[in-house]
Amino acid sequence: MRHLVGPILGALLSAAPAAFAEPAAPPGPESSEPEEAQETAEPEGEAQPTAKPRALPGDEQEDQAPEPPIVPPARDTLAGHVMASAGAAWFVPFGSFENGVAQTDLIGSGPGFGLDVGIGVSRVVVLGLWGQALTLGSSDACPDCSASSLAGGPFIRYHLVQGLRFDPWLSAGLGFRSTTVRGTSEGNVSYRGIEWLRLQVGGDWYPASVLGIGPLFELDMGIYSTKPQGSIGEVAPHWQFVTGLRLTLDIPGRR
Repeated sequence: MRHLVGPILGALLSAAPAAFAEPAAPPGPESSEPEEAQETAEPEGEAQPTAKPRALPGDEQEDQAPEPPIVPPARDTLAGHVMASAGAAWFVPFGSFENGVAQTDLIGSGPGFGLDVGIGVSRVVVLGLWGQALTLGSSDACPDCSASSLAGGPFIRYHLVQGLRFDPWLSAGLGFRSTTVRGTSEGNVSYRGIEWLRLQVGGDWYPASVLGIGPLFELDMGIYSTKPQGSIGEVAPHWQFVTGLRLTLDIPGRR
C-alpha cells in the first residue's frame, strides 16, 4: 500500500489548482451590435429630415379662412352700341388765317353746333364721324365782318369708366375745315384746309337708359392751305376754343 500513496498524492496535488479555478464561460452567439449600428448608420452628407414645427394658436383659423370672393368686371355698356350726339357751343377763334392776318382782326366769337355719330368697338372705345357748323361775329377791327365755318372728319373716343350713370370721356380727331369771311375790304374771302387736331374732354350723365347730357370742352388746330386769290401770306396755324353742352342718344341703352 505504501508504494501506492506517493502516486495518488501527486495526482491530487496536480488536480487541485484546476478545481479551484473559475469555470470558463460557455460559448455564446457573437454580438450583433456593431453590424446593426453599421446598418442603421446613415451615409455622410445626407440631409436629416427636419421636424415639423408645432402649430401655434391661430394657425388653424388661418388655414380655414374662406377665400375672398372674385369680383366680376362691370357690365359692358359700350361695345356694339350706336351713339349719336348733338351739341350747342360757343366758339372763340384765335391764331391766324395766314401769316400777317390774325383771325381776331376779321372775326370774333360766336355760337355753333356739332354732331357726331359713333359705334362702340370695345367696352371703352368708340369710333365715328363728327361734323360742325358755326357762325362767328364781327371784330373790333372789322365791325362789318362776319364768318361761317363748316368742318368734319373722323374721331376716336375713349370712355374712362363702366357701369356708372356719369360717363367721362376723352376724344381725338382730325378733319377738313372751310371758312368764309364776309364784309372785308376785298369782299367775301374763303379759306380751306386740314384740321390737324381736334381734342375734346367731356362727360355724359344718363338720367334715362338711352339719353345722356353733359358738358364738353374742345380745342381745334389747323392750317388753311387754300387761301383767297391774290393772297401772298404764308400759311399759319389757326386755333379755336369751344365750350358747350351736348345730348347723347344711346341705342340700345345703358341698362
